[in-house]
Amino acid sequence: MIRNRLNGRCDWPGTEFVVDRYPEYSVLMCRPVKNHPNYVCWPRAYCVTLFCRNLERLEDVLREDDFVDWTQRVAFFAVEKKSVSTALLKRFHELGSIEPMWESDHCGIVHLLHPSHLVKSELPEGFRFGELLEAHAEQINREWKYGTPDSLPFVQTVLRNKFPSSGIFTSDGSRLVAYILYMTDGSMFNGYVDPEFRYRGLYQAVNYDLACKVVALGQPSAFLYVIEDNEASLRSYAKLGAKRVDPAEWCVDWQSFTPPPPVE
Repeated sequence: MIRNRLNGRCDWPGTEFVVDRYPEYSVLMCRPVKNHPNYVCWPRAYCVTLFCRNLERLEDVLREDDFVDWTQRVAFFAVEKKSVSTALLKRFHELGSIEPMWESDHCGIVHLLHPSHLVKSELPEGFRFGELLEAHAEQINREWKYGTPDSLPFVQTVLRNKFPSSGIFTSDGSRLVAYILYMTDGSMFNGYVDPEFRYRGLYQAVNYDLACKVVALGQPSAFLYVIEDNEASLRSYAKLGAKRVDPAEWCVDWQSFTPPPPVE
């Protein structure tokens, strides 16, 4: 995220980076700027990402009044599961609310996708790559497993601002049948193939295509998260040649905090 902001691309409006101290920081957070007119929820609520070098320091800053706005619902996006997520749940409990977005035994397994070790997939006859436009946002949001009416502005912003993406259309260009997008944190997300056109290699094709675009922008490797019980996607990425990070070493979690109701 910081690299993209410094390079003036794929930036997310209305956000800021804060640290617990500088230059020897232990906690780095991206959060919305309070009352910023251009902030678009990504993909829902007041969304925060966290990077932590020292767990004790993270627990301290989570208790500071001006680090996280605990007066509203807060979504913590793809945080490291073993340490950061545990610290968050501890703070949620202290504040009187625990609302995990996933079961505690679930995690997002990180996969690295660099073109040098991926299997290149050729498009079968009858399909072609094409540009994803903002006009495709409603279809993509509707087909997104986690899409809601509230997430549509997020998808529209990603497409309007020309974040890297990959889309496959029928050869006449009339129908978008497969795609994958690029998230604000630098990950690839929302890979999808129309059920009518599955098992033709289109999923591998859009992943390979977008991984090449991401690396061409200067990112060391493309990456994405796969929920550990999504066996179909795990098999697909293994077939593609993606490098799976050992969950015992690193995996991610998503958490959501809702303030407790006021005491009357």
